[in-house]
Amino acid sequence: MTADTNVIEWALRVCQSVAFAIHGILGVSEPFTGCVQHAFRDTHGAMPKWFWPVAGLLLWTVAYLNFSPNDAVVLGVQAYVAAFHMGGFFYHQRLHHHLAAGLVPAFFALLAFVIVAIRTGSVLIALVGWWVCTCIAFGLSKLLVAPPPSNGNEGGPTPGTNLLEGGMRVD
Repeated sequence: MTADTNVIEWALRVCQSVAFAIHGILGVSEPFTGCVQHAFRDTHGAMPKWFWPVAGLLLWTVAYLNFSPNDAVVLGVQAYVAAFHMGGFFYHQRLHHHLAAGLVPAFFALLAFVIVAIRTGSVLIALVGWWVCTCIAFGLSKLLVAPPPSNGNEGGPTPGTNLLEGGMRVD
């Protein structure tokens, strides 16, 4: 930690990185254990098979880069954190989980917001960054997350597929 690093901001990044290191293990091991899909009651494979291991590797990378001496790297990490975790919020929403389930990953996006606000000294920059990352996350959730099969899914992707796999029906 450098002398000009805010102690609270540093502690928040430590909390993030510890969580990401642990969750990276879950992501990388998902193809072998199925623990993430089981915990989320994802019985239809809402995410592409490659997603969880890639996410795990990226979380490990983020956990490491979160301590870069380069401000731009740390801010980039926080942008990824916000987008990834707001994506987690939308993942839970698309699977029709309780709102509280989505608030857990959204909390990490809030931490990213606070870290960016402290680092830049601007709540406005942090807010705009969070909003942009949330929009990206929403778009990616539509692209990657297959909603659970249901009746009356008119105009959307084929039940149980995401936009990459099922495409849009044109009637």
